[in-house]
Amino acid sequence: MKFQRPKVQNTAVALLFIFQAIILELLFWWKADWPAGGQDSWNHYLYARFAPSHPELFADQWGKPLFTLIASPFAQFGIEGIYILNILCMAFGAWLLYLTARRLNFKMPWLVSVFFLLQPVVFGNIISALTEPLNAFVLCLALYWLASLRYVPAAVLVSLFPFFRSEGIILWSVVFIFFIIRSRWKPLIWLFSGTLMLSLAGAVYSGDPFWILTHNPYFRAEIENRFQIGHGDFMHYLHAQRQIWGIAVTAMSALAIAWLLAHVVYLVQRKTPEEKSRFCFWVVAPMFLAFFLVHSWIWYKGSFGSHGLLRVFLLTAPLTALLAQYAADKILLIDVNAVKRIFIICVITALFIGGYAGSSTPYPWQSKPSIAAFPGEPQIDDALSFIERQGFKKEVLVHQLPWLNAQLGLDPWAKPEVAQTFFIWSIDKRPGQDWMPDSCVVLWDNFHARRDAPMTLDDMRKLSQYKELAYFPARDSIYDVRVFIKSR
Repeated sequence: MKFQRPKVQNTAVALLFIFQAIILELLFWWKADWPAGGQDSWNHYLYARFAPSHPELFADQWGKPLFTLIASPFAQFGIEGIYILNILCMAFGAWLLYLTARRLNFKMPWLVSVFFLLQPVVFGNIISALTEPLNAFVLCLALYWLASLRYVPAAVLVSLFPFFRSEGIILWSVVFIFFIIRSRWKPLIWLFSGTLMLSLAGAVYSGDPFWILTHNPYFRAEIENRFQIGHGDFMHYLHAQRQIWGIAVTAMSALAIAWLLAHVVYLVQRKTPEEKSRFCFWVVAPMFLAFFLVHSWIWYKGSFGSHGLLRVFLLTAPLTALLAQYAADKILLIDVNAVKRIFIICVITALFIGGYAGSSTPYPWQSKPSIAAFPGEPQIDDALSFIERQGFKKEVLVHQLPWLNAQLGLDPWAKPEVAQTFFIWSIDKRPGQDWMPDSCVVLWDNFHARRDAPMTLDDMRKLSQYKELAYFPARDSIYDVRVFIKSR
């Protein structure tokens, strides 16, 4: 395959849009009262923040080992350090997508960066400590290497996907099939390298030969059946397309998949289509469809602790961006300049409006926070003030809010004998088995404590050694907060 030298204006326009996206995210950050992802963001931040003090956290699969490793230096500057990491992932990911589109000789390859940056799921989740932005970046890098026929480095990187996020195994499987179809046996061997190496390291460190499975939080949730999150419609994610991809990218991606079905005709006729069609048919579309179908099925069945969260599709935003670019490439074959200009203007306008509307983000000229604070925060603050007034500030604080540990500078992984905080899920409900220290203070909230611990109010009240001291009601009872103290 012969690569064409890109036009200068394509590079300039791509850089312009990436720069504008950075400015928008900085504005987003400035107006945000809270990170996107809520308590999950705070939890991942805490993993990265305290990993140097507790090296075992680098092997914790809930924290995502490779995310914790890469985010840890940034987290030493506070959660804002991870915001910077995610902004860099967004910007360089968009640049890599542009380079990929350029390698594949797409028309106006700069468009792919816009298709990526203005997807609601991307636009609304960068100011966070979530793991998805970093995973999206490494996917962009893998796609660039695959498009550039640099199969060995791509295989090594893809082999690490399951340790950035567990569902990376889905994308790994597609690349595995791709290498077999292309008879790329050397890269196929390298595709096992990272997973095998880190699995062995985890097994040696933990002493569990099945560490990669038994320590995976999603497999454990399925085996232990601890969290009853529920389930939903198989078409849940498709119904939420406005909040995930936006109307423009959804429509363009659907059009691309329809066009790619024509590739089957080429296979039957044993003809060789252009490289961009082959790449999208064998790599991009299968990755996206596999990811979409697996997540839809998991939510439909209520398996693996699925919450039906929309933000997981940030991981595959590079794929939908390339699919939209493929459809745009077909449309731009129309050799009428006026049609091309109208198409570009309409698409960018729709992406901009859809990015804000889909992510439920107020426009820059509106005086509203880009990300609202946790609705239960006023009650939490009142409870903390009560605890301080009662002289309990120095007592061990038990709660289910990672945000509090970040705010108060508490280490949730300190040794039990010196720890100043524990999560509510550490309370043993069995009679006589509770090992929490006497006089510890429990800050129970009706949202996270009930859902994540799980500790209902009835469960808490059945623990006779805990006395209820105060109640801080909210307009919506789901954000009620109560304070308990353990009797001596």
